[in-house]
Amino acid sequence: MTDNIFVTRFSKMTDAELESISFNEDVYTDEARLTALEILIDRGIHTEAILNTHTALTAKILVTPPSQPKIDAKQQPSDFANASNTSDSLQPLPELYSKTFILAISILFSPLFGSILLISNFKRLGLQTAKNQVVYFILTYLVIVVSISMLGVNSNFALLTNTIGGFILTEYFWKTHLKHITTYKKRDWVKPVLIMLAITIPLTYIVLKSGGAI
Repeated sequence: MTDNIFVTRFSKMTDAELESISFNEDVYTDEARLTALEILIDRGIHTEAILNTHTALTAKILVTPPSQPKIDAKQQPSDFANASNTSDSLQPLPELYSKTFILAISILFSPLFGSILLISNFKRLGLQTAKNQVVYFILTYLVIVVSISMLGVNSNFALLTNTIGGFILTEYFWKTHLKHITTYKKRDWVKPVLIMLAITIPLTYIVLKSGGAI
């Protein structure tokens, strides 16, 4: 395995987290991606995509060796950590919708909109498995909510289900798949809010009109 500043930290990550690093060339350096791939291979994960990417990265790094400072055996652990932090700081920060924003949108509008924002985050980071899991969750959630709403429950039910759905998105899916993202650049929230208003206002008017409320 490549002996570099990423090994110790990456060895503690899950297979899904390592896969997201391996295939995300926009966020992570070649050395980081190669390290993640080698850990996955050592764990017995030999998919075609992993092996092909590993071969390509190995050839690329051999042709252009990275200009990385050597770590002396006499260096202290703190020096090792500082080198790791320096390397991380050189990587461009991913642009994501914040956890707080996703929760707020889920409660005020619908977890359907919150799930779209979270899926957008996963898509930017190349987390295909996480993206599929959220899709399955929101489809199941919508079926359950619609089924219960047909029983004629009161209006507080929507707020309750929105809150539950929002917390599942942010406290489970975010923490499960994005816990390794400690710093990121927040994406602009104005455009998605305007889109949601453009969808919900006409729908609300139609519902109220059909129900004779207006």
